Amino acid sequence: MANEKFLQRELARTLIKYRELKGLSKDEAIWFLGTSKDILNSYESGKLQFVEPAIIASWLADYGAPQAVVDDAKAKAKWIRQGNPSNWQESAPEGFAQFTEIELLAATIDIYEAAYVTGILQTFAYAAAVLATNPNLTDEQRRTALSFRMQRQVAVFERPGGPPRMRVILPEDALTIFKGTEIYDEQLAHLTKLNRLAQVEIFIVPSGQIHASRGRSYEIMAFVDEKDPEVVYQEDIFGGRYEAKQGRVVQCRKLFSATLPVVLRYEEWRASDADQ
Repeated sequence: MANEKFLQRELARTLIKYRELKGLSKDEAIWFLGTSKDILNSYESGKLQFVEPAIIASWLADYGAPQAVVDDAKAKAKWIRQGNPSNWQESAPEGFAQFTEIELLAATIDIYEAAYVTGILQTFAYAAAVLATNPNLTDEQRRTALSFRMQRQVAVFERPGGPPRMRVILPEDALTIFKGTEIYDEQLAHLTKLNRLAQVEIFIVPSGQIHASRGRSYEIMAFVDEKDPEVVYQEDIFGGRYEAKQGRVVQCRKLFSATLPVVLRYEEWRASDADQ
């Protein structure tokens, strides 16, 4: 796969999305933008190696895209010219919407979460408790982040055609840290419900296990369209980072595969009375 085209493909999807929201066909857009068929096709195909930031920004503005979308796309176009087009750093929470759009296109998602239940599987109460520990968030930012997590779950699990194939590995203490509280019981019930979905497999790493993924949280996404490279998404205190360089994606897949031998399936973990 052409991993160097990661950002180009993202920009192409954004252009197509807002052209269609404007109600324009390709032929109508050519006239509307004052461009040529070849130029429009080169941008919407995602195959143009170096896109012009000014053109991207101008077209999206003409389509009526929100200023935040225009600014984000322009920044990505500049990154393609000046940085490494196989990765991208976004700041939270502005990057959340873009992350959700990418997730909705995924055919498979593999997640290892090092500290907590991963966001897409959290209950409202669990998410609220985790977000409350972050002193860098204002009350408004916490409400925004909490709302996003709930909306993200609906978007992924209720998307047309069903959710992607998901394998999620969680550390045991991500759950047992809340043992003895209503948060714990509610979160277990929620995971039990999700684990019954045909597309979802949840695994638990028993406490005290040394394994390849320990201390590293990451999400690996693969897509139906062969033109789309596999992508790794990671978060740190400064925001979210996408990585589509094939060698680095392979490294993360090796970590995930090397972790699977030490896990218990969620139902096995529950049956082992480890949660009691």
